[in-house]
Amino acid sequence: MTEQPTPRITVVVLTYNSEKFIAECLTALQQSRGIALEVVCIDNASHDRSHELAAEHPSAPKSVRLEKNLGYSGGNNAGWILGTAPIVVFINPDCRVMPDTLANLVKPMVAEDDIAIAGALLYYPNTRTIQHAGGILHPNGMCEHYGMNKPDAPEYHVSKDVKYVTGALIAFRRSDLERLHGFDEEYWPAYYEETDLSWRLRKEGKRVRYVAEAVAYHYESPGLEKHSARFVRTSYRSRLRFVVKNYSLLEFLRDFLPFEVKWFFGPFAKYYRIPALRSYGSGLLFALFCLARFSRRRRT
Repeated sequence: MTEQPTPRITVVVLTYNSEKFIAECLTALQQSRGIALEVVCIDNASHDRSHELAAEHPSAPKSVRLEKNLGYSGGNNAGWILGTAPIVVFINPDCRVMPDTLANLVKPMVAEDDIAIAGALLYYPNTRTIQHAGGILHPNGMCEHYGMNKPDAPEYHVSKDVKYVTGALIAFRRSDLERLHGFDEEYWPAYYEETDLSWRLRKEGKRVRYVAEAVAYHYESPGLEKHSARFVRTSYRSRLRFVVKNYSLLEFLRDFLPFEVKWFFGPFAKYYRIPALRSYGSGLLFALFCLARFSRRRRT
């Protein structure tokens, strides 16, 4: 039996005021086994010592500090182009991997060519409480994690195909990133970048895989507090951009609109209706912008 070559992986760590997390993240990556690893650290113009701590770390990653904050998409795009490996893993600095996490994460991609994206089982730090066991994409573009905030259970330890996986720890093929020009930088500063690429690759007939054997711990949103007013505004605006960009008219009328109306007038939306209304305006402006841009391209 021929021994399989060791998978080569580029890991991109994007920091923004992450001095609290970056050293532990890099140390955990350094202890990875079963892979050939190169690490690229991109700092999104932090105001703390994130870049310095990364540059001084014993793992000696490639380390670049950007002149301005390019958001999740722009920062990670600046990172993956600096690597050389055929598989690229993006990891948030507040995410801590186990020694076998990365090898397990990319194993399905090495074995099956039609798997384009892979994501991990994420726990909240120092717990067995699930944060992410694959992604659910609702008809109105809202995202949800399987098992979120629930105690660990056998059902979350089964790998499966899903609609998307979270960008906190996610693997892509370099060839797909090159062909699709990486993350769409119009999702600024964050949210829906990985959902967008997952949607586009699934439309091509490729698969997104939740890999239960790839386990990590994630603090989640250290830079933008979860469910804060700013978080809600940003995520809702990105959601409408995702819908405008990717849904056909039929999908908008058949899928988005009925589900959105039901959600908007339901009990869950009680505290989120004003941000939602604002996001509709943002989505409309983005749609007009896209239409104008398309018209210019047609003329030229």
